[in-house]
Amino acid sequence: MIGLLALASTGATLAQGLPPSSSAATSGLPGAATLPDLPTDHRLPGPDPRQCGSTKFSALCAEGRWSDFALMRVEMKAPGFVGVYSMDQPVNRDVHTTYSETHGKTRRGGEVVFVNDDTFAYRSRDKFASNETMLDELMSSPILVTQLAGLLLDLGALVGPAEITKPLDISARSITQYLRTEAPGMAALFGPPWAMTGSVRPGENGELAFRLRLSHRPVDGRGRLQAGKRDVVDLVGTVNYGNRRKAMPDTFDLVGWKLMNRNNPIDPVATMEEARRAVGGR
Repeated sequence: MIGLLALASTGATLAQGLPPSSSAATSGLPGAATLPDLPTDHRLPGPDPRQCGSTKFSALCAEGRWSDFALMRVEMKAPGFVGVYSMDQPVNRDVHTTYSETHGKTRRGGEVVFVNDDTFAYRSRDKFASNETMLDELMSSPILVTQLAGLLLDLGALVGPAEITKPLDISARSITQYLRTEAPGMAALFGPPWAMTGSVRPGENGELAFRLRLSHRPVDGRGRLQAGKRDVVDLVGTVNYGNRRKAMPDTFDLVGWKLMNRNNPIDPVATMEEARRAVGGR
């Protein structure tokens, strides 16, 4: 998707040892087999600006009070791309999320709900690389986009969600620090210099409505800044931090959904209650 790139390892591979023609045996030098092992981390000393951390050089990451939401719905727009996402996070962690994405002629969409730590139900027409990667493919985009919205709200508002009692214009910027969001199998970077402007206001039923625009420098698949390029991302949605439900209701309809347990398909069921009886709820 636009502006969201998986990060590959950037560590350089180094080698140490004597060439085959070495005269180590006659020169009194130790043989290659006796040399100490090289360190496995070949990065330069100091913080990696693409990683989360506590220094002024580290990436800014979604760890603040705006990230712990009960329910978020958000639409993301970028040139040639539209994505619509929702994420409901009950107390018992039976997360329910939806996504719908259009990128040119390519369309993706689906819905996921957790039954327990090992079991989830889903419905989607998307094709997945494997059963092992399916959950990452289903969940990564909603996680990354909702994290980005929460991070920008946190950086721009400078107060907690409960303190938004009237419309507030917000902004944030950096010429040195990356923005980083993370899902279990993917990370997204938004490079500096970046600037965000927007607004947040109280809505209905305890919700906060927001509208954000982020201008940033994109990165390539290795997290390197792309010189001379700028991307713009618009995020519009609502978020709720109260009234968190204890769990998804037993009556939640799972007719037509597929059920996965430890990456293996199991017999489908009609409701969340039946799924919990089959595999055990939290």
